[in-house]
Amino acid sequence: MDTRRLFLLLTAALAAACARVQHERADSDIDESTRATIAAAVDSATRAFRAAEAAHDAEATVAHLAPDFTMLLDGARVGYDSVAASTRRVLPSVVHFEPDWTDIQVRVLGPNAAVSSFLFRDSLVLEGGEVVMARGPTTLVWERRGPDWLIVFADADHYPFR
Repeated sequence: MDTRRLFLLLTAALAAACARVQHERADSDIDESTRATIAAAVDSATRAFRAAEAAHDAEATVAHLAPDFTMLLDGARVGYDSVAASTRRVLPSVVHFEPDWTDIQVRVLGPNAAVSSFLFRDSLVLEGGEVVMARGPTTLVWERRGPDWLIVFADADHYPFR
């Protein structure tokens, strides 16, 4: 997929996700202390999501997803039901998982919305000895729902190791 098309897809997805969020005030009205608190909470949620995957804990991983979650996975649109079922099927069959996430960045969009992004380099071994290795970018759109931050949209692209 060319860079321009990917940019347009990501921009449209982020705009749609942000339009759903109920803002009580404009992003520019968030003071730096509140912005830092939100960024820390979303960074923590992102790292908890990674830890759940690394621990092969399917239920804890799925618990980070909003019921209306959607995702672009290597260019294919998938929803909550598909991702939750796949996670519950695959994670328990993982013998060894090394999720290496680097350059985690959080951008606060408003009092109830933020985006985290990172680069991943994952290596896992499935039952039966199959080794799966991939690297790429991931973007997660988080929305505060009650006291919890949940992922409402994600985009991940997988490339072979170099």
